[in-house]
Amino acid sequence: MAIKKSKKPESIIPQARLLRLFQIIAVLKSGRWSIRRLAERFDTSERTIYRYIHLLEEVQLLIEKDFDNNYFILSSEDEPGNSEFTLEEMKLIKQLIQAEVNNNPMKGLLLKKLSLNSELDKVPRLIVKARLGKLVEQIGNGMRHKRQLILKSYHSANSGAIKDRLIEPIEFGDNYQTVIALDSADKKCKQFKLDRIGEVVELEKGFQYEALHQKKASDIFGMTGDTLIWISLQLKMRAYLLLREDYPLSLPYCEKKEEGYYQFYGPVSNFEGIGRFVLGLPDEVKIIQPAEFRQYVAKKMKGQTLIAK
Repeated sequence: MAIKKSKKPESIIPQARLLRLFQIIAVLKSGRWSIRRLAERFDTSERTIYRYIHLLEEVQLLIEKDFDNNYFILSSEDEPGNSEFTLEEMKLIKQLIQAEVNNNPMKGLLLKKLSLNSELDKVPRLIVKARLGKLVEQIGNGMRHKRQLILKSYHSANSGAIKDRLIEPIEFGDNYQTVIALDSADKKCKQFKLDRIGEVVELEKGFQYEALHQKKASDIFGMTGDTLIWISLQLKMRAYLLLREDYPLSLPYCEKKEEGYYQFYGPVSNFEGIGRFVLGLPDEVKIIQPAEFRQYVAKKMKGQTLIAK
């Protein structure tokens, strides 16, 4: 049996890399994560996750590792006075949203405070939302005025390439995490993730291929498809909280069962999106149905085992 090759190391623009660091901080504060699970959650290679961990350790973040090699961040109350933000640091946060700041002595202290203050758990998510909110506004303007846009330095998860994309925006996916747009390069409608966009440039040129525009509704996990498949999962408390937090559109499909357990029963367009969620929490999720999804996850887990060996 051939051994699958691991994913290529992630190549990503500075702004997106900084946002990814904040996302990893938030995830490590939520529980204990293996390198493999982090790689699955952030759709990148294990080697890239190690790079992020080492970078966070270099700025003296309190990253811990248990006996099972799971990483996590403990909140500390030892330095309550030093874990409050000053006005100067808040200004720096705004600058970090727009561009990565290098060689600034405040940067390391800022990241350290994010890990120390339990009341600031939501700050990384707010920073991400602020940047995505700006992209939503720009793309929305392109839709309303029917103008072409350039997605600068778009990072493709499939090819790993980073390049500009000339698009005609059609509609946003659920929860405004993606945009459905016509790619002028091959005249096909595709789904683009907002967190993989460097910046948006609006052109004066109007739509040229409106006749080719196709609207595709995305599912709870941001995936598109022509049919819907109903998935039933049993979730432990932690898995339920992460599902609710990361995919708020899943809430109507969740129901509390016995103490500490929840059930998700909802429609998906394909197995890819929900598969990543399940693979990231193998001990927290039990697949009830369908059998095809159970086989899909088992095959993926087997492939991960081969890569690890």
